[in-house]
Amino acid sequence: MSGTKEYIIEVASRVVHLRGFNHTSIGEILKESGVGKGNFYYYFRSKEELGYAIIENNFKRFSEEVTEKAFRDDRDAVAQLDDFLNILLDMHRTRNCAGGCRLGNMAMEMSDIHEGFRKKFQEVFDDLGIQVTNALRKAQADGQLADHVDLPALAQFIIASVEGAILLAKVRKDISILERCFEELKKHIWIYVNSSTPLRV
Repeated sequence: MSGTKEYIIEVASRVVHLRGFNHTSIGEILKESGVGKGNFYYYFRSKEELGYAIIENNFKRFSEEVTEKAFRDDRDAVAQLDDFLNILLDMHRTRNCAGGCRLGNMAMEMSDIHEGFRKKFQEVFDDLGIQVTNALRKAQADGQLADHVDLPALAQFIIASVEGAILLAKVRKDISILERCFEELKKHIWIYVNSSTPLRV
């Protein structure tokens, strides 16, 4: 990917995060980026195509900043899940809960009104579900989680809880909401931890 294309995506992602996709025009993106119209249409045939690129870019950033750091092979799987929540908490504490989740915000805006975007977000959250499920599967293989646990269902619950907690903290501008929700989520995960595993909540 060229530097210019990456730059357009990054600027557009930032503007869309603040104003929403439907309330952001190509003209505003051109103004913010300083890129000419010809350059823009060289890389993107439409605003829709740019939107898909924004989704992919935001998920790539999320993976680099959160899941790739949390789900490292050198940590036990339950510790990785703790890291996943702690990294997210630190990110939103630094932002003072402003902005919420880039992927979540755009998914809520676009999924009911554009089937292409809905499918794109479904792919993204399915991919995230696989990453969380893999961490849970490692915990189960290591004897940390009970054998009866429905791993995909638990992964889906974790993701839904995270997104909901981020939204509530954003609305209230109160990091303590995220702290309490994540602490309850950790306790829920520990319900499934084998009794032979030391409790660390």
